[in-house]
Amino acid sequence: MNISGILVVTAPDNMDATVARLQQMEGIDVHHTDAPTGRIIITQEAKTIHDEVDGLKQIRTLPGIILAEMSYHHFEEDHSN
Repeated sequence: MNISGILVVTAPDNMDATVARLQQMEGIDVHHTDAPTGRIIITQEAKTIHDEVDGLKQIRTLPGIILAEMSYHHFEEDHSN
């Protein structure tokens, strides 16, 4: 399991629409928004590093995104198999 913390920045007037788009994405949780600055803090859960990178790339292509940068990454191996 891969968990990443991501800072997303959008124009303040795009905040609501951007948050709604992010919440529709699989594995994304929105944790904090700062409307005056357009900053959004999210976490993303993904099965593989490849999926994690693809998710970040997808976030970057959303309408109104100015910036989306990973600021934290955590990897845990699944030892249940």
